[in-house]
Parts: sequence; structure tokens; C-alpha cells
Amino acid sequence: MLVVFAGALIQGMIGFGMAVVAAPILYIIAPSLVPGTLICMAMFLALLTVRKYRGSIELADMKYAVFGRVPGSLLGAYLLAVASREQMSLFMGGAVLLAVFASLFSVKVRATKSSLFVAGVVSGVTGTTSSIGGPPVALVMQNETGDKIRASMSIYFVFSSIISLIFLAAAGMLGTHDVKYALMLVPPVLLGSKIASRISHRIDQKIIRHALLVLCSLAGISAIASAIR
Repeated sequence: MLVVFAGALIQGMIGFGMAVVAAPILYIIAPSLVPGTLICMAMFLALLTVRKYRGSIELADMKYAVFGRVPGSLLGAYLLAVASREQMSLFMGGAVLLAVFASLFSVKVRATKSSLFVAGVVSGVTGTTSSIGGPPVALVMQNETGDKIRASMSIYFVFSSIISLIFLAAAGMLGTHDVKYALMLVPPVLLGSKIASRISHRIDQKIIRHALLVLCSLAGISAIASAIR
């Protein structure tokens, strides 16, 4: 519950980060919650954010990222079926560290139809295998305004989560226990989202960003270390 609360708090403040924060840690302490349960919670959190920023939503561009999510999710479901737990832990840790490096070096990518589609494909692979699907799309959207980023990312998370859950269910990797645990973890998600809406404007975004990068780095390294052991 503490891990999920921290993820919801971060995502509520910067628009994404729920899975980046929670997935590597949950995969170590409760691997059964990743990816199914975490994707369910991410979708619920995204619905809350969509409701808040519905006036800033623009579907015209994000549809290309959603289209890219379909083949990416299909590939992700296949990787889940054939990869071992150690391999997935390595993949998850690597995905987190790659997102951190991209943020550190401020890679500039324009939000075009092609870049959004490619980001959607990559997001589909990482999102379906580890529930960490935000960084590729966030990287493309980084030059937009704050509210537009939050709104666009949230509507993308809603559709992309549904796509990933469909592929996981079709592959037999999503069950009623995933939904049950997701419902049990709704309270910390609501609490994190509520607190974020009240304090996000009072905290320097640079401090939040640096703290997130440190936390994500530690989580990514831990996931890789657990696989190597």
C-alpha cells in the first residue's frame, strides 16, 4: 500500500510515474501484482486524472500513440509468455534506467505522428510486460504545457491499459485475483492522488523530478540485482 501510494502521489504531481516507481519494488516484494494488478490501478488513476483535466484533452495526436500500443502490447504479451522471472526483472530494471537516462540527458523528440506511433509501440512492450508504459510517450510529449501533458498522458493510459489488459487476458495472464487486489489497493491510490492535487503547486517541480530520478534509479538497480542473484 505504501509503494502504491508513493506511485500515485508522483503521478498526480507530474503526470506519470505510478508504474515507474511501483513496478520494480512490487516485482521484488509481491511479483504476482505485476503487471496485471498494477495496470488495473494505473487505469483507475488515469480515469481520475482524465476527469480533472478533461478540458485540456486533445485526442487528435494521442490516437497515433494508441495505435502503436496495439502491436507493442501483442509483442509484450508474447515476451511474458516465453521469458523467465529473472529475464523479466532484468528487462524491467533496464526499462526504468533507460527512462532515467533519457530524462537526465533531456533528449529532444518532436511530437509527430511517427514519433508518437513509435513511442506507442515501445510503450506497449514495456507497459504490457512490466506496466511501465509512460516514459516513452512522456519523452515525446515533454515540450507541451503541464496540463496538456497530464491530460494527454492520462487519456493515453486509459486506452493503453485496456489494450494491455485485453492481451494479457487473451494470453491467460490476467485473472480475478488481479482485479481483487487492484480493488483492495484503491484507497492508497485515491489518497496519493488527493494529496498530489493539493500540494503539487507548492513544491518545486525540479525537486520532485530529482527525487523521482533517484528513487527510480534505486528501484531499477534493485530489480537488476535481484535477477543477477
